Amino acid sequence: MPLPPPSTTAFEPAAGVTAGPNAKPVLLVVDDEEGPRHSLRMVFRQDFDVHTVESAEKAAAFARTRPVNVAILDIRMSGGSGLDALHSLKEINPTTEVIMLTAYETLETARQALRLGACDYLSKPFDLATIRAAAARALQLHNISQSLVSASDRLRELDDRLGGVSVRAEMARTTTEIYASVMHDINNPLTVISGHVELLTAKLKRLHVLHGRDLDEVRTDIATISKQVAICHAIAARYLRFAHQRHTAADKTLPLAQIFSDLRTLLRTHPAMRPHTLEAAPCEADLETTADASDLLQVLINLVINALQSSASPQTVTVSATPAEDFPQPDPAAAGREWRLEPPTDQPLPPLVAISVRDQGRGIAPDVLPHIFEPYYTTKGQDGTGLGLAIVSRLVQTHRGGIHLITRPGNGTTVTIYLPRKE
Repeated sequence: MPLPPPSTTAFEPAAGVTAGPNAKPVLLVVDDEEGPRHSLRMVFRQDFDVHTVESAEKAAAFARTRPVNVAILDIRMSGGSGLDALHSLKEINPTTEVIMLTAYETLETARQALRLGACDYLSKPFDLATIRAAAARALQLHNISQSLVSASDRLRELDDRLGGVSVRAEMARTTTEIYASVMHDINNPLTVISGHVELLTAKLKRLHVLHGRDLDEVRTDIATISKQVAICHAIAARYLRFAHQRHTAADKTLPLAQIFSDLRTLLRTHPAMRPHTLEAAPCEADLETTADASDLLQVLINLVINALQSSASPQTVTVSATPAEDFPQPDPAAAGREWRLEPPTDQPLPPLVAISVRDQGRGIAPDVLPHIFEPYYTTKGQDGTGLGLAIVSRLVQTHRGGIHLITRPGNGTTVTIYLPRKE
């Protein structure tokens, strides 16, 4: 029986066409001679879905419409070489495995074909066993490559999902920290408000008429309560800006002498003051930082309360401020007793103000020192939140400042914050 006339397979570009689960693998034969195309179709028709084209251009066009598992290319063709077809097929689908055929074998073309990604290189004329073995190896390599691609895609998808979970977890953690910080910061003014309300209640119970000194004291207490309410409002506004990512310039600055005076007034009835003393060292009348006054007041409240709680025995906590030109260099002699948070260095360091809070407590143990500014780290057990110093660190960084701490076990601790000076 005569064989059917050799011909190329006609095709229409149809994007998205894929083989079904039981379909044969696709073999594409590219040769500008009809004889080899027909011969290879007959050899592989039982094992592959064979398609034949006569040029590199048509090979690329076919590969764009259907996935090609294995391709057999003749190196020398009119209208584009087999190396051109190899390059195009690999660019369209890197998992397509390519066998190169040539009747004019040279070492350079073989090297070039392998360099471009061919998996085999055979000379014409070829025997059936050799070409079948080469196609089987190529299909096996394709399946391995496809499995690796699928595994890579699954890993990438899993990584994206884990990344999404991580982002959501980080957002939830940050939100939790914001709310916890709000509660911690507002708790200090509310404690003062509660103390003044108790004093007023006790005073009004024993007095029927207010006049003279009693009237002045009540007026002072009411003014203090009003100031504390304003501080609560400022704290809430600050954290709402942070939560909504609307960072604005500092709302208001005040001379440090005024802030120190407010600090002493606000902490006058705080439970942590008993049985201690708070002193504010005199400072230059016009010494001022660029930090928001409400933020700076909260930093000092947290530092002072932490200092007051450093000892059960009566002690004096001192607050002071002096101009400074540089952030201090590390002190090798203070190893294990020093903690530093460097100011940002993305631009020249401006003139600074050094604001120190010094206590006479028991000092900080070397194993505790590296962790004291970490969120939720506390040495106070259930009585501590571990947020006070973390809030200090965050606010100082917000205002482009630094922190330097020196502790002397058994002889107190000095925490100094360095903030840009307002000229």
